[in-house]
Amino acid sequence: MPSRLFNYFLSLTLLSSALQAQGESLTLEAAIASALENNLGLRIAAYTPADALDSVEIEKAQFDPALFGNTSLQERQSAAANSSLDSASVPRSETRRARIGVDQRLATGATATLDSSISRGASNNNAARNPDYGTDIGLSIRQPLLKDAWTTVNLAPLARAKVNAERSLFELRSDVLDLVLETEIAYWNLAYAQADRALIASSLALAENLFEENSERERLGFVTPLEVLQAKAEVLNQEEAIIQAERAIQDGQDALRRAMGQADFMKVLSGDVLVADLPDSLASLRPMDLVVRDTVLSDVDAQAQERRIEVQRINRVLAQDATRPDLDLTAGVSYLGRDEAGGAAYRGAYNADGYDWNVGLELRMPWGFREARARARQAERGVERATLELYDIKQEKALAARNAWRSASAGLKRIDVTRAAMDLNEEAFDQERARYGAGLVAYRSVLEAQRDFDQAKSNYLRSLIETLRAVVRLSRVDGTLLTRNGLDWDAVEPYTQVTAPQVDLQAIPVTPKP
Repeated sequence: MPSRLFNYFLSLTLLSSALQAQGESLTLEAAIASALENNLGLRIAAYTPADALDSVEIEKAQFDPALFGNTSLQERQSAAANSSLDSASVPRSETRRARIGVDQRLATGATATLDSSISRGASNNNAARNPDYGTDIGLSIRQPLLKDAWTTVNLAPLARAKVNAERSLFELRSDVLDLVLETEIAYWNLAYAQADRALIASSLALAENLFEENSERERLGFVTPLEVLQAKAEVLNQEEAIIQAERAIQDGQDALRRAMGQADFMKVLSGDVLVADLPDSLASLRPMDLVVRDTVLSDVDAQAQERRIEVQRINRVLAQDATRPDLDLTAGVSYLGRDEAGGAAYRGAYNADGYDWNVGLELRMPWGFREARARARQAERGVERATLELYDIKQEKALAARNAWRSASAGLKRIDVTRAAMDLNEEAFDQERARYGAGLVAYRSVLEAQRDFDQAKSNYLRSLIETLRAVVRLSRVDGTLLTRNGLDWDAVEPYTQVTAPQVDLQAIPVTPKP
């Protein structure tokens, strides 16, 4: 004769088959894929690394050349002649100017400017040339020698942007792992709620069977009305439990829908989410020392913190640079041309008919550098604080791995114990029911044995789900969560890109203003 444990799992299987006959069962892989593709929290988080990558482009653009140009027109008429040498009683002049050039910032901190200008002057007064064209072609450079000097300092903002982009990617990976964890636990919570409902349904069927049996016994005069009332009360208790179980299923479905990002909770939802059965056995655990080692080596939060340390180091470099005085080397040379025609004036500049060159040093420094030195001290403490935070994260993760491992290990042992207790309570219930049928015990003994058996089945089911949650959380801690679900970062990467939202914002109700 098959055991009651076999019948219990058979009833769960039959119920699952009946549910799947009503609709296709959702697999865990499909639920996770839906969450990665549609979860709004993950899609919001994906904007941060996208912005960080654009920040890298912004820093690169600081070294892009910049074109400039200007033009002007000036006309002047004197109130009277300025001297006896003036040929006009009312001197009048017109000046037109145009300039064009390009600025280029270099990685050394230097700024180079290449420009050219032309001017045209015309007057009704005495002039050696009328019109008079003047041109120049020049190159000027300003190179810092102390503050803001050389590549280490000037490329630091770009390096910081790149490190921040890497950090944001690791933080996004942490969000991905949290979402996969949330989705898998929500999936198994729903599976547990469905299994619990099936368990209560089997207990209800048993209670109804005993009630019918007692009713018949009362008709035959074998039992008292009290025992019938007790059997009826147990039926009502199980019906109440069914109501609570069905509510738990609905709550579990909403939690899974939320993680999967496929439900608009402002609308009426129809249809049930059907999931697979709880596994009746779980794989053994790896040794704790290996789990702790993998946790420390693969933790994405620690990797993100390492990038924060690097950002603080770059900030320290920039803060220390600010404690230096401004000492700039300036140099420039321009070739000049002048003629009555613009083309001839430019040829003169090209032939270096005239030139103008300069070189110099400029110094500027605040008294005492109080602000800069205070900021440098803050930056130094920032590096120390970020380093300590990294050690703290690693310690916290190692401790979390140990706790998660012990929780999963204890859960596996608990499954064996509760399974054995369920077998014993099943046997005790069968014996009490047989003795009751023989008239050796009161119905109260059967009722107590039934409740003990129901509690044992509930304990076994609870040990399964709690251990499964512990195993899933352990895989999140030690970095094996994706592998556990048949994923890797290459497969997850497409889901972390910023995409246009598919949310109907017009459907969201807006509270009217008072």
